[in-house]
Amino acid sequence: MFLPQWRPALPFPARFRPILSLLALTASSPALPARPALAQPRHATGDSSDLWFDPTQLPSFTGMVERFLVNPRGEVDALLFREGPQVSFPPDVADELRRVAVSGRPLIVWGVRARRAPAITMLAFAPSSEVTPVVLDRFYWRRQGTGVNEGAARLSVTGAVRSPYYAPQGEIIGAILEDGTVVLLPRGVATAEIARRSFRPGARLEAEGLGYQGEVGRAVLADRLGEPGAMQAVSGTNGGPAINSQPPLGSR
Repeated sequence: MFLPQWRPALPFPARFRPILSLLALTASSPALPARPALAQPRHATGDSSDLWFDPTQLPSFTGMVERFLVNPRGEVDALLFREGPQVSFPPDVADELRRVAVSGRPLIVWGVRARRAPAITMLAFAPSSEVTPVVLDRFYWRRQGTGVNEGAARLSVTGAVRSPYYAPQGEIIGAILEDGTVVLLPRGVATAEIARRSFRPGARLEAEGLGYQGEVGRAVLADRLGEPGAMQAVSGTNGGPAINSQPPLGSR
């Protein structure tokens, strides 16, 4: 699997290593020579934060923003770096993030990276080291199959797979098509065989299910998928995903 070269913007103090050890989500990154200190971080949800440590002392990852990704509920909760990494964040900071994370421009993200996949969970962001970072007040542990909105439309999508779609912990839970469409599998569906067969980069994929389509993009919670013209029911979906009118896990 290709993993892009991560470029830490700031060194990671030893006293914070137990945090990531406890979370078991990040691999060590080499420190770069000292750089000028960043301005005092501000918080995305007001003047206070529930975090007891400064997230900008976590490893940082810099990449070129390619596009934002929606989930089947129509929430923007991830972005894709042109270099390949996928970044997760709470939907309620999407508007602020989209104002500074312009497609084709660099973005610095502080957070934790899955051990075996290019998946980053964001805790702070800034367009450059000269700009005050915006600090999030929580991790966003997205889970596959969070459900769809009541009245969601049934969609059919077809295209070439750009890359697998990863949960923050690094598991493959879907695919991203070349046009940015997200195809997710419902919670509880075994993904290993489906990923091997259908989510390979370059593979042609057709999928159907309830989901969302709008200006930012589209996403389908698939209950049928496969090669074009040869779709099969996704085992364990019982004919389709359940309607979920509650906020997805991690967005509260």
